[in-house]
Amino acid sequence: MQLAPPVSAELDRSAAFVVIETLNLWAGFSRSFYLSCAFRGRSSTFGRVSMTVTPFSSPADALRFAIRLLRPTRFASGLTSRRDEPTWHEPATLVKLFIALGASNSTHVQRALSLQTSVFKLLPVVRNFFAHRNEDTARKADGVGRDLSLPRNLRPSEMMSWRLPGRPQSVLADWIDDIQTIVELMCE
Repeated sequence: MQLAPPVSAELDRSAAFVVIETLNLWAGFSRSFYLSCAFRGRSSTFGRVSMTVTPFSSPADALRFAIRLLRPTRFASGLTSRRDEPTWHEPATLVKLFIALGASNSTHVQRALSLQTSVFKLLPVVRNFFAHRNEDTARKADGVGRDLSLPRNLRPSEMMSWRLPGRPQSVLADWIDDIQTIVELMCE
């Protein structure tokens, strides 16, 4: 909440940390949510999740199912690692998996992920800038500013601190709120 222009070196580091951890948190939640539902997790309003596929015997089996479906070339050897897993931060990953599972909460998940937000498109770009800080990621991060109609030549930390018209908080705070809303809707 302290992220506001002008952005000091300390706030730049804080913005970098929060951006990276926000995307990590979303990806970790997506993976855990998939596994929970694959093992008939319980939602707050719909009860236990049911599936049309044969139940999995272990989390490793559920993850192999995801890899086989979404990254078949990685599955060819049959041996898999965490690096072979789907791109958990992309909403399409969950949508495809829940449809393939025939999960009873599939339409609910799709509805939650259809929330109009730019977070899933733009947060990975800014995260990559903060994680790698090179010319290529800086150029791509400039595109985030254009997508958000921000003034030109802002540093990524300044973009994250910017308040869009009619918004009471920074872009980054808005994105975190969007993710929180989506998580809450998915877990209903």
